[in-house]
Amino acid sequence: MSCVWRDGVLVDGDPSPGSFPFGAAFFETVALRDGSVECLDDHLARLRGGLELAGLPAGPLASGDLVVWRSAVGALGGRDGVLRLVVGRDFEELGLRALLPSPPVFRLRSLRTVRDAPEWLPRPKSAPWANSLAASVELRSHGVGAGVEGVQFDARGHVSEGSRSSLAWLEDGALHVPAVSTGRLPGTALAQLVRCAGLPVVEAESAVPVRAEAVLVLRSTLPGGGAGVDAWDDAEGRRIWSGDPAAAHSTLGLLAAHRAQRALRLA
Repeated sequence: MSCVWRDGVLVDGDPSPGSFPFGAAFFETVALRDGSVECLDDHLARLRGGLELAGLPAGPLASGDLVVWRSAVGALGGRDGVLRLVVGRDFEELGLRALLPSPPVFRLRSLRTVRDAPEWLPRPKSAPWANSLAASVELRSHGVGAGVEGVQFDARGHVSEGSRSSLAWLEDGALHVPAVSTGRLPGTALAQLVRCAGLPVVEAESAVPVRAEAVLVLRSTLPGGGAGVDAWDDAEGRRIWSGDPAAAHSTLGLLAAHRAQRALRLA
């Protein structure tokens, strides 16, 4: 049985995706690489936004107490992995699981699992994440590998987000991001890209952007926070968009530099 750090002590627990302690309400995941994390404050700000909506207090980890963070990470005994902080009504729990290799380029696959309507806008990142889990199950049913990300659409057919990632695309000199109205999460890597890309930003209610020059997958646990896309298939597996992922390199480079400047050593 693996261990998690819960309210100051190590206890038996499961930090794997889709497994949450009873009563869990909100969570954040961040990559730990060689003892450092990037942009922790962005994750904690999003987490606290959810806690405020639910009327829950923020404990020392959610509040960003770095002494407590370093103590917890030290107790978990790792320098590399995925840290997951889960906050419920009466607890904070930090777990560490393996950080899997990240593909340098992604392919997208449209999914039939409709992005559910959020209770609040912008929606908090809450647990258990039933809708995203259903999307992940659908994606796995196609027998695809780690380099394929599923795309969810809202009930009107607009691109919302990936099963584990935020999405963006470059078109006509602007950075297009799915509108908040599509039910997407306020992705941390996506928000960082908006801040540092130096491009006009279009909040899009859009079908598959077939005219895009580049499509980006954004996920805080990816190296640099994102990766390019070389192809997009529909729900039947037919190709509907393809492009050169190198077209996203300069934009992703800005994101990686922005995140590296905000690295914080925890172990």
